[in-house]
Amino acid sequence: MIDPATIPRTRYHAEVEVIISEPAEVFIRDHGGTVFVRAHPHRCCTGSLTLLDTTTTPPPDSADFESFDTGEVGVRFHRGASGLPGQLTIELRGIRKRHPVAYWDGCAFKP
Repeated sequence: MIDPATIPRTRYHAEVEVIISEPAEVFIRDHGGTVFVRAHPHRCCTGSLTLLDTTTTPPPDSADFESFDTGEVGVRFHRGASGLPGQLTIELRGIRKRHPVAYWDGCAFKP
């Protein structure tokens, strides 16, 4: 008999806790129902920094995103070579132009 604890987890929802604020959930639902989050490496004066780009507009390579449905809205994540966060938090920001933002384990970038 196989012990389930020894099976490596490879699915997004098995590894990542997704937290979405209520205002972000309403915004995402009103703008197509799915949020796309991409871990994107940027170059900085101190080296490489991985940021999270977030949009409700499906990107051309949306088939490459891993899917996670939270019940009310869909979350699609493209990790690239960055791996997965333990916790992905999505909130709504902006005063004039409201937009969702994502946090990797509570940070605006991959620590």
